[in-house]
Amino acid sequence: MRDGTWGQAIAVALAALLIGGCSDTSSGATGDTVGGGDTGVAFPDGAVGDTADDDTTAGIDTDAPPSDTGGAADTGEPPTDTGGAADTTPPSDTTAADTAGPQGPEIAVDPAQYTFSYITPLTVDPTRQVTIYNLGTTDLTITGMAWLPGSSPDFDIILLPPLPKVIAPQKSTLVSVRFRNISGGVGTLRISSNDPARPTVDVVFDSYLKSGTATPEPCGQIVPSKLDFGQVVRGNTVTKTATLTNCGTTSPLVVSSVTRSTFFFLTLSDEFQITNLPPTPITLQPGQSIPIDVAYTPLLAGLDTGYFAFNVDDPNEPQLKLDVSAVGKAPPPETLGLRVKISWNTNDTDVDSHLLAPGGTLFDCVLDCFFGNPSPDWGVIGDWLDDPFLDVDDVDGYGPENINISEPMAGTYKFVVHYYADSHQGGSQSSATTVELYSYNTLIGTFGPTTLQSTGHTWDVFTVEWPSLNVTTLGNMYQNSSSGGFCGFP
Repeated sequence: MRDGTWGQAIAVALAALLIGGCSDTSSGATGDTVGGGDTGVAFPDGAVGDTADDDTTAGIDTDAPPSDTGGAADTGEPPTDTGGAADTTPPSDTTAADTAGPQGPEIAVDPAQYTFSYITPLTVDPTRQVTIYNLGTTDLTITGMAWLPGSSPDFDIILLPPLPKVIAPQKSTLVSVRFRNISGGVGTLRISSNDPARPTVDVVFDSYLKSGTATPEPCGQIVPSKLDFGQVVRGNTVTKTATLTNCGTTSPLVVSSVTRSTFFFLTLSDEFQITNLPPTPITLQPGQSIPIDVAYTPLLAGLDTGYFAFNVDDPNEPQLKLDVSAVGKAPPPETLGLRVKISWNTNDTDVDSHLLAPGGTLFDCVLDCFFGNPSPDWGVIGDWLDDPFLDVDDVDGYGPENINISEPMAGTYKFVVHYYADSHQGGSQSSATTVELYSYNTLIGTFGPTTLQSTGHTWDVFTVEWPSLNVTTLGNMYQNSSSGGFCGFP
């Protein structure tokens, strides 16, 4: 899920839920089936740009099951929570009542508990990413992360943001925890922050040694457990590979479906696609392995994170998770035919960019590129080069925000600024906003600073013709109390 505007979407979703009544979709558990139902994984039309070779599975013998150095007698019964769908449910502090509470930072973590199910010997140490969200209205500062005394040395942090880490409202950060089979036991990671209601949050990790190689039952394993795509420029595609193995010796393993992770109503971005799996159900014979090729093609800039869930008939781990994370990057500015940048001079304020295609109107879900419609398909359908994209929705002050188009379609575009929200604790404040228009990294014009007096204040800034770059300054100021919404959101 991308972190730019997910918090606002949660608010919209919760409001819709309260109006329409409760339904099964309110649980926050793992959601949409990849490819729809049990018909298999969606196949993209084709790879675009560079493909990165992945060597994370090198040295793994996928033709034979790993040797078994333990068994059920050594580990007892499996834990009740084996890292399945239950761990995607947000903590109790993420309910509708709490999101409407007092202003301030509010922490949430996903998952709050996780069990590493494994077989021996470990050829690759499994990892699990923990996402830390700020559901509040002001900055959340993570001041510390440490394992509590007595925690097992089996668990350690391998990816940690520099501390203190400031998380803006409705945004998130990642921590990756690694498991190594050393001594067994439980590890508790304590996260400290400036959330006044929950200054510390504990994430509990334990482990379970599967006995699938010694007993007549299915046994599933995905190696590696996480694919990190790094930074990928919009329009390029990077592909990485994991391996799904039936680690049992006697029984087939059946994959009934593959689903995308869900936090509240937001699912793992479609920018991640599994490209090579046959339709489900998929049956793997004992010792059989198949590759899982995941392609990432960003259409927006910013952090993408989540996981694919492989629902299997392994009684000890009915849901195998493959974490994915990536950062989409805007193309180099010298390759962008049009780029509009806004910045403003106040903190705790949300000033929004709107680029209207020829004939478009404000908050139009087809012809307005804005936070609720950050990458509409304009011009040639399916060609991202003529599509605009908002690089980030800055909700907590200052900016900058950029709307970019690599190769605009011919016509006249209009740019509008809308003062969306003011969460400043001292009360409403005016905000002076500056707009800059660039073409292939050459400054075409600067507009403002113009003062937006209060929320809802709207500024028609300019029109620009493409490809002539004829610019007309508008300067219309008026009130528009609409808050828009998320296009295509239920």
